[in-house]
Amino acid sequence: MIKEKTLKTLEYYKIMARVAELSSFSGGKELAHEMMPTVNLEEARTWQDETAEVVKMLSEGTAYGLQGARDVREVALNAQRAVIIEANVLLDIRYTLKRSAIIKRNLAKLKGQYPMMAEITEEIEEVQALQDAIETSIDDNADVKDTASARLAIIRRDLRISYDKLQNKLNSIINRSSYQQYLQDKMIVQRSGRYVIPIKADFKGKIRGVVHDSSSSGATLFIEPLDTVDLNNKWRELQLEEEKEIRRILADLTRLVGDASESICRTVEILSYL
Repeated sequence: MIKEKTLKTLEYYKIMARVAELSSFSGGKELAHEMMPTVNLEEARTWQDETAEVVKMLSEGTAYGLQGARDVREVALNAQRAVIIEANVLLDIRYTLKRSAIIKRNLAKLKGQYPMMAEITEEIEEVQALQDAIETSIDDNADVKDTASARLAIIRRDLRISYDKLQNKLNSIINRSSYQQYLQDKMIVQRSGRYVIPIKADFKGKIRGVVHDSSSSGATLFIEPLDTVDLNNKWRELQLEEEKEIRRILADLTRLVGDASESICRTVEILSYL
């Protein structure tokens, strides 16, 4: 084992800090800080051969970047404890596994040219079933798809219908000629998660409803007309149902990540080494 004093004299830690700065992958940065020189001749020669092979890849233009990959080990391990993973992080997991799979397949085709790198990437686990499950449920904008579950599709259909009914009713109210003098603006706005209309404070009570807010000047009141209370309630109830179903879908995907956590962590470790 190399003595600590020798490492400091050689400024080894400064060198590895520089290596870490040049790594594009967070897992690689971490590994660079942890790596120590070897005193085993066979291991040293293996490392030199690996390095020479990568230099060859770079010179021949066949090196592969880790674009889209993330160090998702902590998230994967937390999934074992049922810590729900948000949609954008599930995408990170999918992209990481997908990028790993691409590198593995491409290097498998070039095993004759780069045998050591191909051998390292053979240990990458693609976890295709998890990739497919995430892709089926989460779109590229990190939104849960309507098709993620039959129930979510029904809820969102009902939400659209409920929203249209609510907006149509509010529009009919603000377009009544008898109400024009009471309105501050001919518009529909949201307050406290409810759709309301702005009326002049001087005409409070002229349009029966629930006051949800007022303007800073006090000149405008934001009223939820009584005719739309039930429609607002229904729309809000469906929103809560949607949120609940989305959490259930994310929980199911989290369980899948937890089941595959060892494979995910191993794959990230290989990417870090690369």
